[in-house]
Amino acid sequence: VFARQSELFKIIRGKITDRAAVFELLRGMEEDMDTYLALTNPESSHWNFKLKNYVQQLRMFRVRQPFSFLLAAHRHLSEKDFSDVLRACMVIAFRYNVIGNLPTNEQERTYYLAAQKINSDYSLTHSLNLIEILKSLQEIYPKDEVFKSLFSDKIIRTTDSRNNRILRYILCELERQHSGQDNDFESDTFNIEHVLPQNPEVGWEQFADEDVKSLVYRIGNMALLAKKANKNIGNASYAVKRPILQESHFGLTQKLAEENADWTPSRIAARQNMLA
Repeated sequence: VFARQSELFKIIRGKITDRAAVFELLRGMEEDMDTYLALTNPESSHWNFKLKNYVQQLRMFRVRQPFSFLLAAHRHLSEKDFSDVLRACMVIAFRYNVIGNLPTNEQERTYYLAAQKINSDYSLTHSLNLIEILKSLQEIYPKDEVFKSLFSDKIIRTTDSRNNRILRYILCELERQHSGQDNDFESDTFNIEHVLPQNPEVGWEQFADEDVKSLVYRIGNMALLAKKANKNIGNASYAVKRPILQESHFGLTQKLAEENADWTPSRIAARQNMLA
């Protein structure tokens, strides 16, 4: 049975019919409590750095759909296998929820069925196959071509603090893959530079007003830049910004300036396709 929160007590009462079942339920809930607390408040948990990092990203993405699945996985898997499963949930959350903004009802059902599979397989054999567990999540893992298409059109409005953090995370991950630099996306030493400014002034006549509204928050229009440099260029034209971007220590920011003699709607789209 797939149970919504409002139906949960009635379903449990129908299944718990004797004293032994009551104590078995309580033992299981006590075992799951520490896991649930670690998933909701990772900073105070005893989990290692890698696990905490995955959970912090899930929390930043505001994704809770995999919790029932992760409770079952933590009960029955080794620490190594649980780490792989948690990472898979984080990757799915990024692809499915953050970039895809896809329906969460199907996601909830898939995670629920995967949790049931873990519990039933373990009760039958006391052994679990990690590959089979991960395969059970395939339906909610957007394939590469779908993901690239969704990413290529993605708009992230950085006026929202959560969106700002997510965009910094995305750009830092892309920078790490491009140049090997491992930057803390929460560092206060750099900012997000909107190449086409949020409030463009002189030098941006190639963008109509409606273009600005639709393009300024495209991922392709954004780059990492040291805080001081970002402060100095403000709403300047691309001709003024370009040499400053070229001098940045961020490889992808340099690449943007080197490969684009001017900055137009088509160049924003091309860069976002490249990042995708």
